[in-house]
Amino acid sequence: MVTRSQKIRVIVLISIVSIIFLYVMFLLVGKKILTKEDTYYIKLQKQSVSGLNIGADVKYYGINIGKVIDIAINEEKISDIIVTIAIKEDTPIKSTTVANLPYQSIATGLKQIEITGGANKDPNLEPGSYIKAGEDMFESISGKAEIISEKIEILLNNLIKVTSDENRNKFFNLISQVEEDARTLDTLLTFTQDFVSYNKESFTSLIKNSDKMIKELTISTRSFNKLIFNTNKLMASGNVDEAVKNIKEITEKLNTKEFTELIRSTEKLIGSSQETVEHFDRTFLQGRSNLLKSVELFKEALENINEFAILLKDNPDILIKGKD
Repeated sequence: MVTRSQKIRVIVLISIVSIIFLYVMFLLVGKKILTKEDTYYIKLQKQSVSGLNIGADVKYYGINIGKVIDIAINEEKISDIIVTIAIKEDTPIKSTTVANLPYQSIATGLKQIEITGGANKDPNLEPGSYIKAGEDMFESISGKAEIISEKIEILLNNLIKVTSDENRNKFFNLISQVEEDARTLDTLLTFTQDFVSYNKESFTSLIKNSDKMIKELTISTRSFNKLIFNTNKLMASGNVDEAVKNIKEITEKLNTKEFTELIRSTEKLIGSSQETVEHFDRTFLQGRSNLLKSVELFKEALENINEFAILLKDNPDILIKGKD
């Protein structure tokens, strides 16, 4: 026989289970019913949705804003996949946003919807509109991989061409030539260093003289500038014009008969002077021998006087007694 206490325990247990069940149902269903959402569509053209399931997260730069509620084939074009997503009401979805399908985890292979892009100035998409689909990651990677493989193939072909026997010989010859040039350059540098060390004083003197010459050139330039300035000043004063007029007058006066006669007289005077010089030259030649003889006699007389002075010094009595 069931007692009263047992009935109470059963009723309490059923009540607790009912409350838990209702709470769970509220969490699973009631919250969704109470939450208002906007529906958008994503059209994927020839992209695989493998790993994307209903209930997958929809994120905007990593923030969870909704869920995937349906995945279906486009009846009008069977190569297109229509993904229906539900996003929280009043979430700003711009017309320039792009929907991509990144992996939640490479290990599990599950995908999610990642919405990126958009700016404040861009208009908002109305609920029920299509969000632009982004580029398929694998298609992008495969395209880049194809390009990379082509470049690797070209690189390998060039490497094979470079490592041919002919190019290897050229490379070795180039290395030998570089070594020889390096030795020549080292010799040249050593010679240059020795030359500079040996002529260091000469270079220093040359630099000092150059500096002195530059200073003198500067002074000369200043003097020349001053001369030009004075010349310009003289030209501006009008004295030059007056001097030119005077020279012109003198030239006109010189172009007269008197000046012609003066020139003729001068020519006669020059001719007479030339004859006088020639006569003097002849006279000098004739008297040069006599002059030489006179010089010799004068020299002999000086020797006699010198000898007499020596005798007089040794024997002063010679002036009185005389000499045998």
